Amino acid sequence: MILDDKLMKYVLFQKRTVQEVKNKCKLLGYTEDYIEEIIAYLIENGYLDDELYVMKFILNTIKLKKKSAKEIRFDLIRRGVNESVIDKYMDTSEINDYELRCAIELAQKKYKECNDILKVKKYLLNKGYRTMFVNKAIDTLKEISNNNNIEIYDND
Repeated sequence: MILDDKLMKYVLFQKRTVQEVKNKCKLLGYTEDYIEEIIAYLIENGYLDDELYVMKFILNTIKLKKKSAKEIRFDLIRRGVNESVIDKYMDTSEINDYELRCAIELAQKKYKECNDILKVKKYLLNKGYRTMFVNKAIDTLKEISNNNNIEIYDND
């Protein structure tokens, strides 16, 4: 099988999901049968692996960005990853710890900007953080302010 240079550059440039490569093949005008052959070849030779992609995507997101688990999940779904593969790696204590840390950091940052607990809560919920993590972040924010003798304005 001879693969187009454009496709190989696309696959080798960075890790891709099976769906992303299928979409690229369609853009290049390949037939469905040929696309399936290409995908099978790329999977067989280790160029495509959605499970490995999900693992690396989650780890990179944890290291570099402050995204909620919901945002990570939506990014992966948008990239065409099967939800069962996503669930396998998203439902871990490591992800929960990460999401709580991010919620706390964002709550502190947002509170410095607006000095309003209600706005901070809405902000975190709109970012996709789960309610239990939002509440823990707010509690942590209140605890930090109490220890530093800072007055917190709670409009609840």
